[in-house]
Amino acid sequence: MNLLLLEAGEVGPDGVAVLRGRRARHLQEVLQSQPGHLVRAGVVDGGIGTAEVLGSSADAITLRCRFDQPAPPAGTDTLLLAVPRPKVLRRCAEDAAALGFARLILFRAWHTDRSHLLAEAMTPACLRAHLLLGMELSARTRLPEVLVEPLFKPFVEDRLDALLAGHQRWLAHPGPDAGPPPPAGAGQPVALALGPERGFTPYEIEALRARGFAVVTAGPHPLRVHTALCVLGGQLLLRQAPRRDQ
Repeated sequence: MNLLLLEAGEVGPDGVAVLRGRRARHLQEVLQSQPGHLVRAGVVDGGIGTAEVLGSSADAITLRCRFDQPAPPAGTDTLLLAVPRPKVLRRCAEDAAALGFARLILFRAWHTDRSHLLAEAMTPACLRAHLLLGMELSARTRLPEVLVEPLFKPFVEDRLDALLAGHQRWLAHPGPDAGPPPPAGAGQPVALALGPERGFTPYEIEALRARGFAVVTAGPHPLRVHTALCVLGGQLLLRQAPRRDQ
């Protein structure tokens, strides 16, 4: 945890918050916080600052929070993720938030098992919890938007272009016609599409290419979904970072 994240409703008008559960245990057991200690803190979709430990008990910790700095810049990129196995989805949600994606679109591809759409990992509460873990790690406060598209064809044909207006589009798929990710234009958001563990079908690849997706690869060998996300997400951050000589 590099940033203690609180919901706005957890902080009283006087800035005091009482935490229980995972975050309280982390402060007590990992950071060994004592009264008077300051920890870096932020409020979801808001600013950052500090939280002073006022007191601690067996199951709770009391803080006085001050959010006097602006929130880190909001992301602009979109991750399109074919719904993977539940445990992989949890990892990907954390990684997507840590990498700064502004939006996560979950969709059903041909190789997505129907049971994955009904898993507990797909519930808004579970997705939010894992997005928050990724935000804590990367010291971000902007919560990514999550959209769910249960049918591939109407999503791609009817809604995709409106959702991705102005985006450069990358389709991650190893193959002879795949190349390295192209340079991202200055200030241009990128949409990265990742398939399930068994990959996209030829029909899905052609449907996305017809919508302007360039086929890119993270290397000559297939990778696990969450590994590919980290590799390509990292390349995306590097391509968008300002050059030191500018």
